[in-house]
Amino acid sequence: MKNIFVAVAGIILVGATPAYAADCGEPPIDAPIVPAGETISAAQVRKARDDVLAYSGQVDKFIGCMDQRVAAVAPYMTKEQLTRRQEDMDSLHNQRRDLQIKLNEAIRSFRRQTSKS
Repeated sequence: MKNIFVAVAGIILVGATPAYAADCGEPPIDAPIVPAGETISAAQVRKARDDVLAYSGQVDKFIGCMDQRVAAVAPYMTKEQLTRRQEDMDSLHNQRRDLQIKLNEAIRSFRRQTSKS
């Protein structure tokens, strides 16, 4: 009887822990479009900034969730699986970084455009 109680308590504890119970879903794939060119409006820059910040928040949330989940199952993963998971997270992070760089370039372009006026 005691063993059953311990097993049930363990299942409840594991099920209640976000690291085990969280469903991280799919990685964010809908990266926003950042305008480019010399005729960017202030509204376009603001919208792009807001969209990039929202996307970046989704990426942070997904990576954090996956880190928690992997911490729980890492002892059971092969070296290849761990390597693949790290490559996937690095790729997602690099895509976000590239998007942020593109946004910074658009902001600089807008500032150059408005400083000439």
